Amino acid sequence: MKKKLTYGVGTLLLLNVAVYVCIFYPRQSMPIGELISVTTIDSTIYHNDCLHPCIRYDENADIYYMVQSPYYARNNKIENPLLYKSTTYMHWSDGVLIERTPQTGYNSDPNICICSNGKLFLLWRECYTPICSSLNCSRVTVGGQFINGQLENKQILCINKNSDSDAEQCPIMIENNGKQYIYAVWYQYDPIRKNKGVAIWHRNDSNEIVTNNQEYQLIDTLPFKSCYTVDKCAQIRLFNHIWYLPKPLCHDLWHFDLFEYESKLYMVSVAENGDNIMLSVANDFKNFNTYRKPLVNNHYTENYCGYRQHYYKPTAFVQDDTLHLFYTSNAQYDTRKNQLFHTSAPMKKIIK
Repeated sequence: MKKKLTYGVGTLLLLNVAVYVCIFYPRQSMPIGELISVTTIDSTIYHNDCLHPCIRYDENADIYYMVQSPYYARNNKIENPLLYKSTTYMHWSDGVLIERTPQTGYNSDPNICICSNGKLFLLWRECYTPICSSLNCSRVTVGGQFINGQLENKQILCINKNSDSDAEQCPIMIENNGKQYIYAVWYQYDPIRKNKGVAIWHRNDSNEIVTNNQEYQLIDTLPFKSCYTVDKCAQIRLFNHIWYLPKPLCHDLWHFDLFEYESKLYMVSVAENGDNIMLSVANDFKNFNTYRKPLVNNHYTENYCGYRQHYYKPTAFVQDDTLHLFYTSNAQYDTRKNQLFHTSAPMKKIIK
């Protein structure tokens, strides 16, 4: 009986390894990312740091926009939205400071929406600022129209007064049938910390987003069906390559970006541990299903870049049927610094 039991356990172990190798072994569907040049307005303050980017392409003007919030050495006092305009997505400089550091608290999570009427709308979160105090909450999403080089008509967009959860983390504004919606990560903090899915905000007059100061209302909270990918498990180097022990990890949604392609809503996302960047799709613009193969995987990438990258919020758009993916990662020689990377691949090849 003991021999049969030992044989059975060994068989199950081999089967587990085989399943892991076939399904979860580190790989990715996009090429290795290329480092992009980002210069901040004051390198002595912002250190040319780049975190939480949102990049959009204006087809009518043939112009690229990026908003990002530097976070060098994890200093939230410099985490202010900086807006860039460029004729190429490979170089960003001469950014404009959208909002200075508040008297108390800090800014975070900026986003851009190029509306169908051609208006450029910027939004971000304020955390523990005077506006938050006046509304008796910890965080609010604010935004305004960017006109002639400055922000106009700053307004309060989303207010979440729940003390046990955050339903407006990483706010993203998109248009659907001429109306604007704000999607956000829905995170629970009490009694335990966990992701609960995606929150959707809307307001009745949102087809004219700059008409008044009516706040968006939370209209839906949708669970996010997690997938499993490779994790930061024990590893060894063999013939100058990284090898892994089999242990899949739940991709717990942290920060994301959205884009539309062929009448479907796509999401690129990263988990809080920053191991993988995943692609998901929602045919109904609500319920997302995730592709198993990562767009970018840090175990796979480490063999090429020579160090372990920790990914943060990705951003993406499709141009001429090509998916352009941007993401930030820690720098190799200065772990306090965040750098921007770009990779691209045919969209139809990725989603086939």
